[in-house]
Amino acid sequence: MAPRILVVDDEPSIVLAVKDEMAFEGFEVDSASDGPSGLRRARESRPDVLLVDLMLPGMNGFEICRQLRADLPDLWIIVLTARGQEVDRVTGFEAGADDYIVKPFSLRELVARVKVGLRRRSVVRPAVLRSFGDIVIDPRARRVTKGGSEVTLTRREFDILQYLAQHPSEVIARDAFCNQLWGEDVYVTERVIDTHIASLRRKIETDPANPRHILSVRGVGYKLSEN
Repeated sequence: MAPRILVVDDEPSIVLAVKDEMAFEGFEVDSASDGPSGLRRARESRPDVLLVDLMLPGMNGFEICRQLRADLPDLWIIVLTARGQEVDRVTGFEAGADDYIVKPFSLRELVARVKVGLRRRSVVRPAVLRSFGDIVIDPRARRVTKGGSEVTLTRREFDILQYLAQHPSEVIARDAFCNQLWGEDVYVTERVIDTHIASLRRKIETDPANPRHILSVRGVGYKLSEN
């Protein structure tokens, strides 16, 4: 079955051009022109990739990202935006976006970004349970428990925790997280990593201000202590 792409943008010329290009590449393409209908169609059709504008009638792209990330954790979200400032990129990533592209953009580049997202979605997840302290990570179910109780993580939080767990006691630089989880062709600032780490600590550490497991290495990044 062909990958499904949903385009949510209120500029008809952009929607038409993107739909034509994606259809030419063999994708199934649907579209919506405002935030509420885009959110509804995403939940109904469960696309593989969402292309969403930030400035939309009814609901902005940030809010769509936040709501869909909880509902569709495997959805690859690419933000289409005329706003290329760092604060918008950071806010988009924090809301759950996986990538962004600034308008006006090349259709060839957009197709390439979509294909990167599809490849990353299709990576087979490891099945081995990992544990440290009272934390258990189930990679296949993408489930984390603490003391037997399930901990609700965003997709990015889970990815970061799993990456740390795959390299116990190893110092992981911030740019390594960016390259491994977002890809070298996606610009992610160190602040995004720090924000996700802070959120992770609040959810899995008994005392987030004095973390036992996710430790900072000054000037470099983070490491996981299994003690």
